[in-house]
Formats: sequence, C-alpha cells, structure tokens
Amino acid sequence: MNIQTEAGSNPPHPERRRYPHLRAIYPEARHRIDHIFHNRHDWAGSPIDYVAHRIIHESYPQLDSGEVRLLVGAIERVHQELAATDKAH
Repeated sequence: MNIQTEAGSNPPHPERRRYPHLRAIYPEARHRIDHIFHNRHDWAGSPIDYVAHRIIHESYPQLDSGEVRLLVGAIERVHQELAATDKAH
C-alpha cells in the first residue's frame, strides 16, 4: 500500500531552540574546554566547572552569565553521557 501526502499537508514545526548563537559557537567552545573535563581533578584548587565558566566567559565576552552557564552545562552533559557510556561497556 502506497500512501502519499500532499506537499504542505504537514504544518511546519516552530523552531523550539532559543539560542541559535550558542549553537553556532558550541563546537569551538567545546574545543576550548574539552581538556578540562577529561581530567576530573580540581585545577589549582578551583572546581572544574568554575574554570570552564571562566574560559568561556573570557573567550566570549559578549555572552551574559546565563548563556555561559547554558553553554558550559551542555558541554558538561556531553562529557557525563560519554563517561556513563564508557562505564557501561
């Protein structure tokens, strides 16, 4: 049975992502701080997330503190998921 739909019969879905500018810089930002999450120790007595926030804030001064938190949080979640996958195997 071959079911065809008319072009335009499906309404377009509105974009649900709210920070396209963060999405655009994500790969570069991740490259800047990936090394921090590979070594899970404090950096000179500073927590890892503090160091990551600081690097991103200094690298992208146009971002406000909330945007820096979102970007670092997204990168950290990827590393947590990768670590969980590694432990499962």
